[in-house]
Amino acid sequence: MLKVVGASWLQTRISTYLLIGVAILGIGAIIFGEFGHVEHDGTYAATAFWRQNVHQFEFWGQGNDLSTIPMGAARAYYKSAIPENGWSILEIETSKDYPDEVQAYAAGCLEGSLTWQLIYQHWFNTVRAACAPRSALCMKMRKYLRENSEKAVENAQLLKDEDPYWHLVNLFYRQLKGLEVGFKLAVNKIHQSVEIVSEDFLWMAMASDLPDLERAHNGSENLSGSHGMIFLKALQREHFEPLIALVHNTGAPYTKMLRLIKRYKFAYHVSSKKGAELVPGRSVVMTSYPGALSSQDESYFVSGKERELIVAGTPLTISNHKLWNRLSTKEHVMSPATIMAANFLSTNSDNWSNIMTLKNSGTANRQWVIFEPEKNNVRLFEQIPGITESIDYTKKFMETGFLVCTGVPIIQEIKDYANFQLEEAVLRAAEVEKFEKNMTTVEDVRSFMRGCRHEVDLITNENEDLKCNWNLEQQQLISYRGDLDTPSRPVGVIDSKIFLSDFDGLDAFEATSGPAFLNSNQAFNWSNSFPNISHVGQPNIFKFDSVSPKWVWI
Repeated sequence: MLKVVGASWLQTRISTYLLIGVAILGIGAIIFGEFGHVEHDGTYAATAFWRQNVHQFEFWGQGNDLSTIPMGAARAYYKSAIPENGWSILEIETSKDYPDEVQAYAAGCLEGSLTWQLIYQHWFNTVRAACAPRSALCMKMRKYLRENSEKAVENAQLLKDEDPYWHLVNLFYRQLKGLEVGFKLAVNKIHQSVEIVSEDFLWMAMASDLPDLERAHNGSENLSGSHGMIFLKALQREHFEPLIALVHNTGAPYTKMLRLIKRYKFAYHVSSKKGAELVPGRSVVMTSYPGALSSQDESYFVSGKERELIVAGTPLTISNHKLWNRLSTKEHVMSPATIMAANFLSTNSDNWSNIMTLKNSGTANRQWVIFEPEKNNVRLFEQIPGITESIDYTKKFMETGFLVCTGVPIIQEIKDYANFQLEEAVLRAAEVEKFEKNMTTVEDVRSFMRGCRHEVDLITNENEDLKCNWNLEQQQLISYRGDLDTPSRPVGVIDSKIFLSDFDGLDAFEATSGPAFLNSNQAFNWSNSFPNISHVGQPNIFKFDSVSPKWVWI
């Protein structure tokens, strides 16, 4: 057991009880030295205590009965299984007995210190690699991020006592500051020559907004995210109501394939006032990245008292460049803070989209599906700069049992403004519509997302194992791999997630890390494809089955 007294609160606009300075006594090196030298079960646990303005962190090492880890203001466990299945697992729980700002800061400190190595590796592969050849542009981006965050924090401090949205935005930034402090405590204690400037923690946290910001400012066409897809399908079951499958995959540069599945179980309140009610969304499960406090894939399962939401988003590509003139981004909150506020505060799909509508930053333009399993409600929400539209899609989904989103606008007003021109996304939507009737089981859906066209490709071998013939054209349309193109590109679909639910709520969740492959010798291989592109910490070969995390703190 190791103990450390944490850092003082670093912002000057926070409540009086957080202004008392606290000395950093340091963190023992053992907990951090163990990373990369896994013994026992490789699962690390920690607790953050808060007593009279002092944070004390206790790191419990490995081999713990996680159900007995003391709560404190927050507790966390972390397991890195990236070499085995492509994912790390992080679960953090906070206590309602502590002020919300204490909960947020403590949660951030625990995440930053437990995942410091992943954060550094992810930064090295993405931010550092992107900025090395274009330092002037990155200086401008860092300046923008700093000014934007300062304005957001200023507004949050002014409005947090009156507006639940701003209260949650304030907590987002408190958690992010805690993450930065936790990271720095860890690397300082083990005397690593590792440094990440504060603006780059903002960069990692706001990465989902940056491609659209770059496009708005210099007209570049970064379409790596356009290969993603959301697919909602009703699978009929004899004598039972249909099983609803929501499938989501992510298009991104391959350098982002250091992945986390997170669960935040936070006991936030709707305001900082004494006696305020707890937020409706108590638990948020998401696929995410090191240093990020939102999904960035935009894949969430949100649960609370008597409600569940499955939320999935995919990028909308905008060909009408005049829309970028609608951005006044320095006055807007970046989308990760708004999305997490919507997750914690919303009571249903309509409420979720309303929060997003009121706070549309214009910096992360998405097509969203919000599904309420227990009510079978489906809402489609689309956002572009200055415009959002939301429709209840329940009736149409009940009639067809099917919805596909590939970034092609579906709502007419968004179609008219976006001037959508990406032919590949249109073809992908048409391909899914063509074959969706042949998908009647979960395995059908799962294999289709790997590029298997069932009416043609599905065969049975002597052992009754299902296999697919390799169909490059089909696979590239459904689960694009840039490494298989000529010339090759280090971008493509980097995961697949499946949420299964019925009227009783979520039944199962599984996530598969890495580009799709139909047999082992076609798995993505860094050495064969892009050996000179930075991929520190990533497996060399992505050949993984799906993972279904089991959460401890129910």
